[in-house]
Amino acid sequence: MIEFRPLPDDHPDLAHSPMLRPALLTLQYAQEHGSIGLTKTKAFKRVFVHWAVEHFGWPGKGAEEMFRYNKVINEYEFPPLEVLHYLLISLRLGRHYKSEFRLTKRGAELAGAPGRLFAELIPYFVLRIDHASYARFDERPFGKWDVWMNVINVEADHGTTRGRLVPSLLR
Repeated sequence: MIEFRPLPDDHPDLAHSPMLRPALLTLQYAQEHGSIGLTKTKAFKRVFVHWAVEHFGWPGKGAEEMFRYNKVINEYEFPPLEVLHYLLISLRLGRHYKSEFRLTKRGAELAGAPGRLFAELIPYFVLRIDHASYARFDERPFGKWDVWMNVINVEADHGTTRGRLVPSLLR
């Protein structure tokens, strides 16, 4: 199993994680408001989805772009939130209870600990989620994440560029 280096909560690299920031914001929102409302299909209610679109700052899915054609957005129309919702439930950082998303004790603890949340969230997202299910291709990529991460680790050990790394992954 690949081990990731733990990062302290104040590490500057944590600010560059597009998945960590929305996770922290969602956990903190649920903590501040007591819960997040759910629809009958167990998706986040539109009020929270609207808030998430405005606050996440997801690359390519900013508020201006998302609200250009639709003033009302559902969870499934904002894929980063849909994936994040699944991750938080799968990692048992939150749970569904009586039409609400509520934090678990562990979720509440990690809401104020970015380094520890990163250590839980990112390895699970990278190594355990089936990313091919979101692709439009019939065939899955060759190998598993342990192979890909090893190639990246070896190539990046002395510094590399995208132009040199990509051909190594396609061999």
